[in-house]
Amino acid sequence: MDTTEAIVAIMIVGMTCGVPLLGLTIRFSLKPLVEAFIRLREAQLAAPQIHVLRERVAYLERQLELHGLMDRAPSVPLQQIAPEHLPAVTKDRERI
Repeated sequence: MDTTEAIVAIMIVGMTCGVPLLGLTIRFSLKPLVEAFIRLREAQLAAPQIHVLRERVAYLERQLELHGLMDRAPSVPLQQIAPEHLPAVTKDRERI
């Protein structure tokens, strides 16, 4: 076996074993970073929904206070937000 054949054999073995191992290594090293980025984007997109949910909870608290079911006074006047002005928030549940 001369040097050219030895180099070709080493390169073939390196490509058949090294490329898949390199791909797996990159996949497992980047997976946590990609998942963290996805969760960050979900949190940024959910910010308006959180505001709407806070408004809905405040409205429900005002209704409880109106009926005498809460011990503390409402923090926002009852006339500020009417129920027809609150948009409904729906989100599909994740499938397992």
